[in-house]
Amino acid sequence: MIVPRVSALITIGLFLSQGRSAPTSSANLTARAETAVPLGVIIEHCTVPGVVALTFDDGPFIYTSHVLDLLDEYGAKATFFINGENWSRGIDDFSTPWPEILRRIDSSGHQIGSHTWSHADLSSVDSATRELQIVKLEKALFHVLGKAPTYLRPPYASCSQDCLSETERLGLHVVNFDVDPKDYLHNQEGDTGAAENFSRALDEHWWGDSFLVLSHDSLQYTAEYLVPYMLGEIQRRGYRAVTVGECLGDPAENWYWTA
Repeated sequence: MIVPRVSALITIGLFLSQGRSAPTSSANLTARAETAVPLGVIIEHCTVPGVVALTFDDGPFIYTSHVLDLLDEYGAKATFFINGENWSRGIDDFSTPWPEILRRIDSSGHQIGSHTWSHADLSSVDSATRELQIVKLEKALFHVLGKAPTYLRPPYASCSQDCLSETERLGLHVVNFDVDPKDYLHNQEGDTGAAENFSRALDEHWWGDSFLVLSHDSLQYTAEYLVPYMLGEIQRRGYRAVTVGECLGDPAENWYWTA
């Protein structure tokens, strides 16, 4: 069951302004439409055949706009799992470029997902910190976009059973990946390792005829080399580049909490 938490987020904002952790409970939640996408598990594979869901973690950053230009050029869609405290200032600080970039991601039909406020390992922190990492990002996105994501990628791909129980209570779908080109290990000019890893994964069809791909729009050579390479390969092989929601058959109205 997907449930918006607008009143809870207002309460959270008051607690955050006072420097305290904010409690939430099912009493603050209002029921919304059912979805076939599961809760309380880690999703690693698409369910729709013939698609590639490109995902970008750790943004927005100075390379994100170039990634968006490339997606536009190829008529592709993608999902951006964002952090809230980006590069010393929050994403809802309108003296930074981040709000404008977030609005472009959204208006272009891409999907925005949560990667927590400050990239905390959700398996290692306590329950109060875990919830604060999630809801503080939601509050910032409500400020910028008037909505907040129902999809979350845990930093370090780490979400323990306690984490899964908590995200289930909060109505969040936890999404990892089945293709990791390891772009973070190949972020230098002339290093084609990430591109080779991507092509090899598509060749081997480990999990069927669709792919859920990890990458990072915070990395220069991912933006400048790997992204156009992946988009070209997707097009050449006859796949469609889609959002995570689309690769799971989930309608766009289920991707966000709204007022």
